[in-house]
Amino acid sequence: MTTLRIVLFFSAGVLSAWPAVAQEAAPPGPAPALEALVAEALVRNPDLQALQEALVASRARPEQSKALPDPMFSVLYVNDGWSPSLGQREMTTLGFMGSQTLPWPGKRDLREKIAAQDTAAPAERIERQRLAVAAGVRRAFWSLVLAQESLGVLHEQSDVWKEAEGVARARYAVGQGAQQDVLLAQLEITRFGPLRAEQEADIESRLAELSRLVGREVPRDCASGVHLSLRPEPRDLAALQTQAEATLPELRAGAAGVERERLAIDLAQRDFKPDLAVQAGYMNRGGLDPMWQAGVGVTLPLYRGRRRAAVAEAEAGRRAAAFQVEAVRAQIRFRTRERDAQLRAAERMATVYADGLLPQARLSYEASIASYQAGKVPFLTVLEALSTLYRDRIDHLRVLAAHERIQASIAESSLEATSEMPSGGAAGMGSLAGAFGTAGATAGGTSGAPAAGPAAMSGSMGN
Repeated sequence: MTTLRIVLFFSAGVLSAWPAVAQEAAPPGPAPALEALVAEALVRNPDLQALQEALVASRARPEQSKALPDPMFSVLYVNDGWSPSLGQREMTTLGFMGSQTLPWPGKRDLREKIAAQDTAAPAERIERQRLAVAAGVRRAFWSLVLAQESLGVLHEQSDVWKEAEGVARARYAVGQGAQQDVLLAQLEITRFGPLRAEQEADIESRLAELSRLVGREVPRDCASGVHLSLRPEPRDLAALQTQAEATLPELRAGAAGVERERLAIDLAQRDFKPDLAVQAGYMNRGGLDPMWQAGVGVTLPLYRGRRRAAVAEAEAGRRAAAFQVEAVRAQIRFRTRERDAQLRAAERMATVYADGLLPQARLSYEASIASYQAGKVPFLTVLEALSTLYRDRIDHLRVLAAHERIQASIAESSLEATSEMPSGGAAGMGSLAGAFGTAGATAGGTSGAPAAGPAAMSGSMGN
């Protein structure tokens, strides 16, 4: 009778710990703490500040490109005879000469416009960095929430295992159980030590990543009160692709590159025109009447083969820039479609966990408890059912975190691949160890999570 009361208490303790996230009726909006961190990172991030200074530097170049070449001033003394004879002989002069090169009309304006187009690249690099910083903060934040909630599940499961040890010990004391059950429960309790250490390290890694992005030390409680839940948003693939193209800095930089090469073609064609040089001089002759001179010189663009090659180079550069724009457009459409498919898959997986796997795992555990009470199954069956329940809870959290990180990647509109989908156990096909990922993953990937039960150390790791 005593053993039965312990088992019922054990069952009630597990069922009362059922995660509230699976029962939420309406998903919350974006976490205010997260949005505050994003806003702060966009102001304080040192990488952004460095790029902003680089933009200031680039904006000083158009004026330099338009400027005239510096004038030339020279002093020349001409002496008639061996002895100094200024003022005594007509051919002895002290001359002051000045000259100024004048590029063919339109060349300076073209150089200024080309330099102005060159400022588009630093400006778009800033926008790319802003998108990357915002997405990085969001990915690191949700990875932190996943690690913290996983640690909470780990503590909860450790307490349940201690209750399980009490059940096994009570049955063994009255001759209804085996000593192996007690030892197995104690073994699994011991396993939680390194698992907790691993999870704490993952939390610290996420905090370090957030601190790097924000530009200050982020406290551990920055995600306090935030929980993972499914936040599906209505969307259309075509609209997402259109939005990504409008957001993508690389497309705007590419369009500026095409215009720059068009201007370079015009400048190369104007190079067939000569540049001018004006000269003026005053020659002092001492007591004699002074002399002066004025003149105009022109460059002779005789080497036309070089200039034709420059035009051909500029035309090829324009075509290459145009093709690059199309390649970037195709790449972002591919990446957006890929992320949309990942997002839809994550939503389906989360729904299956919430509406199918978690309730079924709970019922399986309840059935194993009832069968154990009736003496129809060994204690190991109860423990395996309990482990499955906690494994699915962890997997559910991982899918929810992946869903948030995929949304961050969609907003980032990066051309690079971002693999956010859980694999292995998170799809319900791998071992327990495969369901928990690898601790210390970067904020852009899947964060680590603790193992959940006696099968956690068996089986192969998920990829």
